[in-house]
Formats: sequence, C-alpha cells, structure tokens
Amino acid sequence: MNNFSFFKTLLAATAFILVSSGAKAQVIKTDSIRESRLGDLAAVLGKSDELIVADDAALNEKSWFVSFGLGVNAINAEGNNKVNNLFDRRRARMQVTVGHWFNKYFGLRGELGVGKVAGYYLAGAIYGKSLNLPPSAYPAGASQYMIVKDGLTWFRRRFTYMDFKLAATTDAVKWFNKDSKWGVQFYAGPSIIYSLKRQGFHHNVTFGLITGTQIDYKISKRWSIMGDLQADFLNESFDGVIGGEKGGSYKKLDFLAVATVGLSYHFGGDPNKENLENSVLYEDTYIAQPKRLKEVKAPAKEVIAPFVVRFFIDKSYIEKSQKPLIKKFAEYLKNNKDAKVMLTGYADKETAYPEYNMRLSQKRVDSVKKYLIEECGIAENRIETNAKGDTERVYDEDFRWNRVVVMTIVEK
Repeated sequence: MNNFSFFKTLLAATAFILVSSGAKAQVIKTDSIRESRLGDLAAVLGKSDELIVADDAALNEKSWFVSFGLGVNAINAEGNNKVNNLFDRRRARMQVTVGHWFNKYFGLRGELGVGKVAGYYLAGAIYGKSLNLPPSAYPAGASQYMIVKDGLTWFRRRFTYMDFKLAATTDAVKWFNKDSKWGVQFYAGPSIIYSLKRQGFHHNVTFGLITGTQIDYKISKRWSIMGDLQADFLNESFDGVIGGEKGGSYKKLDFLAVATVGLSYHFGGDPNKENLENSVLYEDTYIAQPKRLKEVKAPAKEVIAPFVVRFFIDKSYIEKSQKPLIKKFAEYLKNNKDAKVMLTGYADKETAYPEYNMRLSQKRVDSVKKYLIEECGIAENRIETNAKGDTERVYDEDFRWNRVVVMTIVEK
C-alpha cells in the first residue's frame, strides 16, 4: 500500500468518526442557557473553596484509563497458509494502553506494544530465484531456517517488533446504558511499527491502520477486566518480504491479528457517574424545596409535601446534592408503614424529541426507585412509578426545571 493510498484510508476513517460524533450531537442539544448563566451562581452564593459547580465539564474532566495486557498475535502474509494456519503462527505479545474519555461517548487511546511474529515464505520469492531449489542450494546461514513441504522450499521468518498506535474510540454500551458494568469499545486509527533486524533482514519501519474491539467488565469502582481483539492492516514490507509466491497471489497488505487480556485502571474522574463531594445544582439556587409541614389538629400527624429530585441535562444518575432529599423521604416512609410513594419522571421538552424524553424520564424514575430500595431499605411494593416524558410540565417558568422526578406520598 503506497503512502497516498494509506493517507486516503486514514482520511476516510477520520471522517467516519467525525460523522458518528455529529450524529449524537444532533439528537441532544447543549444546555447553552445554563452554561451561559453559570457565572450567576457565584454571584448568588459568593466565592467559596468548598463550592464545586457539578456541570458536565467538571464531571468529565481528567477521566483517564491505563490498561496492561498479555496475549498473542499471528501474521498472515505471502504464502503463510500453505504451510500452517493462523492459530499455529501465534506468538507472545504484551501491550500498555493509555486513554482519555472526553465524555461518556468518545475518547482517544494510545497503545505501546512489543511482540514476536513467525511465518513461512516461499524461498525462491525471497531470494529472487526463478526455480524452486532445495535448502542445500542456499547459503549455509539460511538453510537452517528452511523446510520442504509439498515439494516446495519454505523459509521460516521470525522477528520481534515494537509498535505505537493512536486511535479514536467509542463505547457502544454507554450510548444505551451508562450504568452498565460492561463496556464494548470500538476503535480505529493509524499505527507505526518498528521491526528489529534478524535472520539477515534489516530493521524496518512500517505504517498501517488498526481497528479493534475492547470488552471491559467492572470489578470495582476503579478496576476492570479487559479483553481486546485487534486487526492491523500493514504495508507489505512489514515482514521484510515484498511480493508473493511464484505463480500465486501477490498480497499488497500484511495482516496481523492480535488478542489480549488484562486489567484496566480508571482514574481522575468518571464520565458516567458524578463523584464530587460538594456538588450543587444551578437550579437549586433558584428553586426552594417544599418544606415539611405539621398539622396542629389532634391527633397530631406529620404530612410531607412533594419533593423534587433534580437531574442534569440528558442525565439519569442521582447527584449527591439530591440524595439527602430522598433519604428524608425514606425516613417518612419508614415511620409511616401504611404510606406509599409515587415517583413521576419528567424531561424538558426543548432538549430532545418526545420518544427520547420518555425513555429518559423512565430512567430517572428507575434511578430514584433503585436508590430507595438499595440505599434506603424501602420495600419495592411500596413504590409506584410513572413516566411523563415531556408530555406534561411541572414548571412553566423555565424549561430546565422539568428535569425532575417528583416524589409524592400516597396514603392508604
């Protein structure tokens, strides 16, 4: 593959990634109003070292991961399959990957790897001979690397290489379920490989393109198990052999299959979950929660007004600033065994289309319900749910305020 063809392929891959990113941007609008008025927050509350505005930029900042893996790779090039199969050509490989997530959908990863490869090539093609000569006809230093199979003389080529790869990546699972412990990352990008000198071949630098899939499973907040499958499409000079077998195919690309397993460590933040200790929602500075009221009638009975759990734009996880409200509601339920709670989810109409908003409001309801059950100890049969999407509004003053779940007591 010449340099012009390589760069054309690279340009096409980059365009595909940009188009994919744009498709997501067309679905969800940015909250430009909220972002433009974040400065008002400091004016209302004053400056404080303890105050952190938990907007999307803060949540996604410095979200990194490092992966270390061990595995195997196998080459497919000129004449290899005439002697043995891809599995039989496997050799050891190790790699270290460092990546950064710009948001929960897209990131960038760099990979440094070291591996060995082994394959067989028609001896006449390597030495430019027009005849298929026996191993004894070749130099003594070369004959030790040769075998005869099906009447043909094959040269055994083995060498070590180092590679560096840079790729754009996206996690397909996070597009649909950001709370899943599983991750399926698809990535693609350019690579450069340095082949070390061995068996009479000079060292070599080769350019190529990679594409791959990495599967992750979270075993803790910071650690995950990963498995990686990768395909490297390289210039035909990677293995030191240009051309193919006499009278046979002429491969213009060398192909390297890579399989790796290992561990990943995530640090610096999490693009999918809020992790700030002192976060505050912008809307909470303007909207006061309804206060808890007490009747003076005899017998005295506590009455709890509806509480509102607020969410960020296009988010369904619960902010730390909202969790005390849910816990207070749970205390009432524990003290009033006959009471139930109705959770009604909403979304703001101006952000996305109705079907999306309906699903989003349901996810918000599910998050609050899960928190009541798992963190507050409320029985599931005491929780009723309803999702309104953007079909109804809780607030008319500001569309942003409708990113809520309303918790209402249902008395028997």
